Amino acid sequence: MRTLVRRRRGASSLGRAASLLLLVAAAAYAQKKTVTFMCAEADLPREAVQGFAAAHPGIALVRVEEDWTRWRAEAAAGGAPDLARMGVGTDVGWYASRGLLYDLAPLLAGSKLVKMADVDRAGSAGFRFDGRDFGRGPWYGLASGYSPVGTLTFNRDLFKAAGIAPPSAGRPMAYVDQFVRLAGKLTRRDSSGRVTIWGTDVDAAWVQFLVSDMATSAGLSFYADAQKSILNDAPGMRGLWEYWTRFPVQDISPNVRNPDPGWAATAFLSDRVAMVQMGYWYGPQLESNPEYESRYGWAPAPVLKAGARRATNALGATGIVMYSRTKVPREAFSVLEWYIGGEPGRARARAGTNIPPLLSQRPLMPQGSAYEWARRAVALDDARHLSVWQASPHATWTAWSAAWSANIDELVRGSITTDTFLDRFTAEVDAELAAGRQDLGR
Repeated sequence: MRTLVRRRRGASSLGRAASLLLLVAAAAYAQKKTVTFMCAEADLPREAVQGFAAAHPGIALVRVEEDWTRWRAEAAAGGAPDLARMGVGTDVGWYASRGLLYDLAPLLAGSKLVKMADVDRAGSAGFRFDGRDFGRGPWYGLASGYSPVGTLTFNRDLFKAAGIAPPSAGRPMAYVDQFVRLAGKLTRRDSSGRVTIWGTDVDAAWVQFLVSDMATSAGLSFYADAQKSILNDAPGMRGLWEYWTRFPVQDISPNVRNPDPGWAATAFLSDRVAMVQMGYWYGPQLESNPEYESRYGWAPAPVLKAGARRATNALGATGIVMYSRTKVPREAFSVLEWYIGGEPGRARARAGTNIPPLLSQRPLMPQGSAYEWARRAVALDDARHLSVWQASPHATWTAWSAAWSANIDELVRGSITTDTFLDRFTAEVDAELAAGRQDLGR
């Protein structure tokens, strides 16, 4: 009987110990601060989350799917994800003007992983906004990587087949004098007149960024007012928008008459486009094709005209922003600085998908082959001429491409004139800008 009693007491002690351990574990878990990060799984894979958890036991990092419509709704209700991947950084102006983004400057000042002296300020300029202009004022985020949008990638085989010398890797060609003419010469048609190879591929989403480079080079502003709510409709500015209509109208870029079933990146990979402006980012995508190292070449972003100032932008760069009303700003910043300056940032630099946001990470960019060395050299040379695209805080970047796409097919079909197209485009963007300004009570 005494033995039985002892066993019961032992079992009771074990039970109390187990209960105590559970209470301790529950208390430790309760003390954890949760940080939600809105991005695609490819940008924050499970292995990375596990690595962060091991190094930061006091923070629970939770990834949520990227959905900016939902983020805005949740932000209005006071509960958006703490961090978010922003694909076009110069939308920062729209979100910051509405009080939705956290000024990271005080946190950056004390960071050990992301030192301000190490930040590529031109690459992250789209994440600074003083209420009117980019590149100045508070830091509302940091680039996680960027790529000069105007950098050219070309297919050497298609140039050779057309009997045309490839572009120079050291001397930019001119948009006005050379680029459109070269694209026309590279375009090929079959016996029925249908395009089989386009000289280039001008996507509606890209036009605003390329026009911005041209306008910056010419010293022109997109806007007629200091508030950036009315487009500049002067002949010089209209002429830059008109330039990019020529490509689809002349069938030297995919259009409604000769559509591309995919998009520029896939069309180029399938030898249906001779040259594209996709930037440094595009390099690893090409490695799926055989003999890519000898097949593809790189050239700097074109200039407006011979002798003009060089200018290319990075769409504001892809980067990370923090919700202004986050309840865990320090913990969220720990995730952000790890993502930029820790192993995830170094891994992105080694992958060669973007120019890294920290100068100290540049040596990690691939340069072991002639192909990697050449595209790195061209990209970093273009990066010396970065400018922020001429965004407005009154409209997100999609407003521009929507206005372009809504009217370009009619122009290609010939049912409207170029002047009518430009009038419609300007009016539709102006309407978006006016609505945004009204939304801010300005």
